[in-house]
Amino acid sequence: MKNKILFFSIDRLGDYLIRSNVIHCISKHYNSSEIICSEKNYKLIKKQIFFNKVFLFDTTKTINKIKFIINFFFKKYDALISFDGKNISNILLLFMRASFKHIFIYKKNSFLDNFKTDLYCNLLKLLGISYTILYSREYIETYSLDHYPSKYRLLKKYYNNISDKTYYIENFHLDNDIQLYESFIMIHLDEKFNDIIDIHENFTESLNLFAKNFEKKIILTAYKNNNNYYKNLLINKIPFQGLEYLNQYKEKIFILEDVPLVEFYNLIKKSDLNISCHGGFFVHASLYNKRKTIDLINKNDEKWLNTWITKDEFYKIVYKSDYQKKFSINEILMKLNYEINK
Repeated sequence: MKNKILFFSIDRLGDYLIRSNVIHCISKHYNSSEIICSEKNYKLIKKQIFFNKVFLFDTTKTINKIKFIINFFFKKYDALISFDGKNISNILLLFMRASFKHIFIYKKNSFLDNFKTDLYCNLLKLLGISYTILYSREYIETYSLDHYPSKYRLLKKYYNNISDKTYYIENFHLDNDIQLYESFIMIHLDEKFNDIIDIHENFTESLNLFAKNFEKKIILTAYKNNNNYYKNLLINKIPFQGLEYLNQYKEKIFILEDVPLVEFYNLIKKSDLNISCHGGFFVHASLYNKRKTIDLINKNDEKWLNTWITKDEFYKIVYKSDYQKKFSINEILMKLNYEINK
């Protein structure tokens, strides 16, 4: 077993989750596994006990960025792997010392970007640094499909214990296993509901009609949601006090606001069905726990979203729009009801 490895994952929660099993498998080859992460994925990564050290890259002040770079310049590891495609990660990887280095490079679709990418790849070859090309969203929607979890698994060339699983999450649960309602549906509300054509006028009525189709409770969740459609939503909004308080709420449908990440994860884990407009963490955490998961998406976003999702029997799609038209919120919920009962 080798001494230590450093991973770069300075991006979002969903980005980390779709490479989490690969990172865990690779970590088993080293005595010490370390990772640099962002404020968006720090809370989850900090809970993963297979990491010996977790470093938060502070983006709030330029001086903090400079201090961070200086601290890592010329440090020595046995291996460095940059997943996130960030300039800071790739620069540090070039100057830090390691016997094995690997970079994931995001290929764009403009001539100039492709020219710069080719130059960069030639430099990496000269320096003996291995790399994998990932297609950016623009490239995927114009030229060719891609699937990031599968691309990450190509590291099996160097680490033969990498399995076909996508996710690995540990130690991310409540100390007390709280018993909730016998069954409930969860819908997460965020900014991606904004493009539904009549969301401002008809969301309350459509949700109440939708709830009548089920005996289960429906818990709507929202985190710091300042969108106008949400402000106009006339459904009881309850500030989060703790999961133990949920059983006292007798309403058939209600909104639970600003649930902390660990408690949010445990709600996802206990729900019978999880629905969102492709909330990254929400969808990936639901699929990891083998919960029925429905994505509300626009048809023209499907190629891009398929890049992130490892599809299985638990994952379904309902369209908010197709190439011809946008659907009303009532039409979307009717299609959602059909998909649930199919």
